[in-house]
Amino acid sequence: MEPISDFGETESSLSNNVSEPSYFISLPKNIASYSLTSQAILEELRVRHRRLEMHGSAEITPTLFLTLDSIPELLSKQVQLTETHKTNGAIKEALKELAGLTEHNKEPVVYFYPFILLVDQKLVFRLSMISPQSKEKTDVVPFRRSCFKYSIDLVDILLKNRSNRDLILEEENPGSILLRTDQKGNVYFFPTKLSFESELEMILRSSMEPFGPLPTKDFILDVVTRGKETAKLVEIVPGYHFVLPSSSSHPEYIKHLAVQLDGLKQFAFPYLKRFAKENKYEGYLEKLTELETKLPKKTEELLSSAQNYIQEISSLLGEFPFDKITNEESIRVKNGIQDSIIILNKLSRFLTEQKKEDAEDELFSLIQLLSTKIEENTKNTLTLTKLNLFAEIKTLNLKSDSEKKRAIEKIVKTLSDTYGCLEMKEEDYHVLFALDQKYLSKVEENTLILAKTNSEYRNELPILDQIRIILKNRSDISIDKVEIEDLSQEEDKEEITETPKEPRISFSALQEKFHVPIGVFSFLTLASVVTVISLLLGSLEYIGSGFLFSFFLGLILGYLYRKDGKPKPNIEKQKTGKQKENRSLNIAKVAEAFIYPKKFNSIAEKVYDTKRLRNHIEECVEDIKLELSPADQKKDTNKIVAEIEHALLQISVVIKIPDAIQLKNRSKELILSKADFRTILFRTQLAEYYRKEASLYKSDRDQMDYIQFIIRELEFGYNKYLK
Repeated sequence: MEPISDFGETESSLSNNVSEPSYFISLPKNIASYSLTSQAILEELRVRHRRLEMHGSAEITPTLFLTLDSIPELLSKQVQLTETHKTNGAIKEALKELAGLTEHNKEPVVYFYPFILLVDQKLVFRLSMISPQSKEKTDVVPFRRSCFKYSIDLVDILLKNRSNRDLILEEENPGSILLRTDQKGNVYFFPTKLSFESELEMILRSSMEPFGPLPTKDFILDVVTRGKETAKLVEIVPGYHFVLPSSSSHPEYIKHLAVQLDGLKQFAFPYLKRFAKENKYEGYLEKLTELETKLPKKTEELLSSAQNYIQEISSLLGEFPFDKITNEESIRVKNGIQDSIIILNKLSRFLTEQKKEDAEDELFSLIQLLSTKIEENTKNTLTLTKLNLFAEIKTLNLKSDSEKKRAIEKIVKTLSDTYGCLEMKEEDYHVLFALDQKYLSKVEENTLILAKTNSEYRNELPILDQIRIILKNRSDISIDKVEIEDLSQEEDKEEITETPKEPRISFSALQEKFHVPIGVFSFLTLASVVTVISLLLGSLEYIGSGFLFSFFLGLILGYLYRKDGKPKPNIEKQKTGKQKENRSLNIAKVAEAFIYPKKFNSIAEKVYDTKRLRNHIEECVEDIKLELSPADQKKDTNKIVAEIEHALLQISVVIKIPDAIQLKNRSKELILSKADFRTILFRTQLAEYYRKEASLYKSDRDQMDYIQFIIRELEFGYNKYLK
C-alpha cells in the first residue's frame, strides 16, 4: 500500500473527477504577492509571448512556447535572483503559486498544457506554459487546440502502444493498487486508479519531475475524447476509461472487475467491521465476516469468480446505516464504497454484454463454417449435406438447454434463408439436410443414380423433393443457377467456335486478298476499250485475247491495291497490361489475408474508411511484402503501400455516404471485402452491429440518419455494389 504523496493524490470521487476545461487566464491582480521566482517566470512568459505576437505567424506552434524543462536554465541566467530562488524547491513552490494551488493565490495565472514529441522512437512529453500578458483576460482555447493538433498523431501511437500491452496483476490481493495510506495510517480508496486517465496522469507526473504535479486535466480530457472517437477507449463511467486491447476485450473487463472487487473488500471491510463493533451492529457484523471469508484473495480465483459476488457485496454494503454515522471518516468511506459499487455494477453489465457478443460472434463463425461446408460438399459430391446440429454446437460450449435451443434455431433459420434446407428433429435427434440450390437438379440426378445401389440415398430422394417445393414456394432465383451458367457458357463457346466458320467467299475476307472494285473496274474498262477498238478496226479476232488480257490485268491491279483489313495489335502492350493485371490480383490476394482476415473479434474490424485502410496497410506492409515477389520486396515502402491499397480496392466494395448526411467525426465511405459482402451472413451481422449502435443515438437525428442509411444499403441496396 503506497503512501500518499506530499501534494496529495489527484484522483477523487466520481462526482468530482471530470473537470470542465478552463477557457481564460487572467493577469495577476497583485504581482507583489508572488515570490521573486514566480515573478521571474512571469516576466519570461511575457517576453516569450511578445516575441510570438511580433512573429505574426497565423499558426501557433507549441514548440515556441516556454516549457517546464527549460525553467531551471532560464532562471540560472537571472542575475537579480539569489541562488535560493533558483533551487528546485523554489521553482516547485513558484509553479504551485502560478497554477493557483496555494492558500494565498488560488487563481491560476499560467495555463499548463502538454504536447508530445517523438525522440529516438520514444514518446516524450513536454509541458508548455501559456500566460499571454497583453490583455486582462486571455482565451487559452487556441493554444490548447494548437498543442493537441501538434500531438494528435502521437496520441494515436500512445493509444495503440497501450492497446498492445497486457494489464499485469499481482498474484494475490490485486486490489491493493487502489489503496493509499497517509502519514497517520489512514487508508484512502481510489476506485478510478486503474483507469486510463490515472495511468496517463502518472505518465505526465513523471515528465514534470521534480516540479510537479501540475494541473493537466484539459489534456487528459482531450486524449480521452480522441480515444473514444477512434474506438480505442471504452467508458465505464465518466472519468473511468480503459484502453481496448488489440485482442479480445473480454479479459480486460474481468481484470478490472477483479481489481475493483478486491480493492473494495480491502478498503471497506476493516472500516465497516470497526463501525459495526463501535455501534453494536452485531447482525451486520456477522454477515460481513461471513462474506469476507467467501471472497477469494488469489487473483486467479478472482478472475474466474468475481462476477458471482457483485450482487451480494453490493446489497450488503448498501445496507450499512451511514446516515446514523456522520463524521468525516464515515463520509469518506461511504463515498469510496458508493463509487466502487457503481463501477463494479457497470463492469459486470459490460462483461455480460461482452460475453453475449462473444457468443454471437462464435455462433456467426460456426454458421459461416457450416455455410462453407454445405457449398463445398454440394459442389464436390453433388449430394445432400447432413448436419447433426447437436454435434455442431458442441464447439460453442453452451451450458443451458435454452442457450443450445436458441443457437440451433439461429443456425436453422440463417441456413434455411440462404440454402435449400429441410429440418428433422425428435427428442434426441436434430438434423438439417441442406444443399446449395444452384446445383439442385445435378444433386437430384446424382442421388437418383446412387440410390440404385445404396438404400441410404433412396431415403434422400423424398427429402430432395420437399426441398425443391420449399425453394419454389419462396421463389428462389438461385435454383439450378449453375446449369444456366453452364448453358450460357456452352452457347458462348459455340458462338466462338462458329465465328471463324463464315462463308468461304465472304466479301470482307476477299477484300483482304483482292481489291474487288479496282479489279472489276480495270477489267471492264480495258475490255470496253478492246471491244471499241476491235469494232473500229472491223476485226473481232482481238476481242477474245483482249478480254483475257483485261482479266489478268484486273487481277494484278486488284491484288496490288488489296486492303489489309487485319488489325495490327501491339503485342508488347497487351502482354504488359496482362502482366500488370495478374500482378495486381496477386498483391490483392496476399494482402486480403491480412486486411480482411477470416478470424476477428468484432465485425466492425472488417469495415474501413480510406484513412483507416491506409493505416492498417502500413501496419501490415512488412508482413505482406514477405509474401510478395523479390522485386516487390525491394520496392520503396510508400510505393508498395499505394499499390496494395489500389489492389485491395479492386476486390472491395465502397459504400459512399451521401454529402447531405455526412458527419464530422464519421467516415465518408465504408470499404468492405467484396467476398464478405456477397454473403447474406456477413451483411446480416453487420446490419445488426449498426442497429446496436443506433440504439445509443436514439435522440440524435443526424447520427440516426447516418446509421440508417448504412443499414438500408446492407439489407436492400447491396446488389448495386456487386455488379
